[in-house]
Amino acid sequence: MQNYVITLGLLVALCSSASSQVKPWLPWFGSDSCENGVCSSIFPTFNEEDDSLTFHNCEEDDEDGTCLGPVTATPPADDSRNEEEAVSKIKDFEKEAVEKAVGVLKALGFNPDEEYNPGQQRGGRLFAGGMLMQAAIDKALAVLRLFGYTGAQINTIAQPEPAVFQVQQSALLVNTQPAVIVSPIEAKGTNLPNYEPCRGGEGLCTSAQECKNIGGVAGKSIGKCGNCVGCSVCCQFVTGCQGITDKMITHFQSPGYPRTDRSNEACSLTLNVRDEVCQVRLDFIDFEMAAPQAGSCSGVDNFEIINTAQPGGVFGPGQSKLCGLNKGQHVYMPVKPGNILIMRATTSGVRNIPLARLDGTNRGLSGDTAFRWNARVTQIPCEAPGARGGRSGADGKAARRIPSHYRKLLAPDGCRQYFQESRGRLQSYNFDGKSEVLLNQNYAICVKRPARSCGMTLKALGFSLPAASVGCLLGNVATDDDCALCCTSTAEDGPGVNYLGVVGYSDGASGRTPIGQAYFANQDRYFFCGAKLGATNLIVTRTKGPLLLRVRTAGKYWEQGSCPDGGCLGFLMNYDVDTGTC
Repeated sequence: MQNYVITLGLLVALCSSASSQVKPWLPWFGSDSCENGVCSSIFPTFNEEDDSLTFHNCEEDDEDGTCLGPVTATPPADDSRNEEEAVSKIKDFEKEAVEKAVGVLKALGFNPDEEYNPGQQRGGRLFAGGMLMQAAIDKALAVLRLFGYTGAQINTIAQPEPAVFQVQQSALLVNTQPAVIVSPIEAKGTNLPNYEPCRGGEGLCTSAQECKNIGGVAGKSIGKCGNCVGCSVCCQFVTGCQGITDKMITHFQSPGYPRTDRSNEACSLTLNVRDEVCQVRLDFIDFEMAAPQAGSCSGVDNFEIINTAQPGGVFGPGQSKLCGLNKGQHVYMPVKPGNILIMRATTSGVRNIPLARLDGTNRGLSGDTAFRWNARVTQIPCEAPGARGGRSGADGKAARRIPSHYRKLLAPDGCRQYFQESRGRLQSYNFDGKSEVLLNQNYAICVKRPARSCGMTLKALGFSLPAASVGCLLGNVATDDDCALCCTSTAEDGPGVNYLGVVGYSDGASGRTPIGQAYFANQDRYFFCGAKLGATNLIVTRTKGPLLLRVRTAGKYWEQGSCPDGGCLGFLMNYDVDTGTC
């Protein structure tokens, strides 16, 4: 009820304010005349041919809504005001008054197509206010009759877009700087199309038109999204061979994906790094290629990453290639603005895929030489878009921000892999239980350290790295009987430096320091190699610092006898971050 009273008051105020705008030229404009207790409204119209005004005297109480005799007047000859300006004000007044009147009728549920009898109350929810609502309808209809609108003509009147009101700063405030008012439309405009992630980072929020094939990058709608200007769909941008993109999230897929392929070709994706981006994350949703030979992917089908910010190699010295099975793996790479990142797959279709059988029934793989990949490439910004000399809020407009999805993905510096869950699984690249670990690896695996944590527990499900001597192959010692280092030997006839580095107790129990004993069974250890992760394949770390593991393999292929039975296969382990008081 209160809303209708306010609406009626606004309509009356509108007539008064609009009338005051033209009174300097026409003192009698928009006035009411009353005689013998009967009031009527005077409404002027302008005749452009003879520059005269005609005033129609319309009785509000007339049942037919007709106007009485018109009176013609000519504006004063000595008036120096611009007549065109006066006419414009009159037309503006008509437009505003009609729109307000129609707004009142629509708010009260009035249907111009139905017969309306003044003086008769209507039932129902909308007319529960009785006389007050009926009076508002009568007044609104009277205004429309003044301007010649009756019946179904009301439906033809266009309604304006809702206005965005800006609050003026009070003069009483001590701060003399103007207040910054951001409309909802402008706030929405700070979210850029093709920038906001959607569906958990599977796509970008964009328009339906942009989601089509543009510049060789095909888009596929995977849902609805409307949190940026002009956006309507969540689009998954997909590129195939020889693609070029600067999208924040792109999927690089093998020909015919998800089907496998046996063609002999070179397929690449060139990523132009955006100005605000400092990291790129590569997620292998699918990755099935030929297994490495002698610890190298160079002689087989491989997936190479060329990063201009890492000229020495992505995974280690001169090591930037992956092969074998890497589904579910990921890799972080540091980048700089304007960098170029190239992902290049070289395939032959004649090399065997690990664990695959001819009938394709083993572990879901479709054939012994058929390959496929699907890599999601995500650019991770370290600053808001446009922050470099762009829109940052200093110009009085809404500042853009980094979406939370990108902020959560950002890894600490130096981490090639970053796991944010408190419990999960770690494994070396191309680990499948049969293929050999790659050479020339030197990278860090990081685990997010939550508050109130004191370390983590690692349980190896598979562990096999080269060791320096037969006495070290069991993996339960850091040195052999001759005090030779098991994992970091640099002897020419040895396998080189190969280890998983993490500070922890090798048998999973707390350390002991018995007095008078030079060595004790469960020393704190960092380098692990051989056939086991310590004595029992279980280690416990106790640290208040970063949760970090270092992977290192030699640059040359290890000599026979340096690997445990079954070969040097890498590692697969579960991790569990220990929280609370330790």
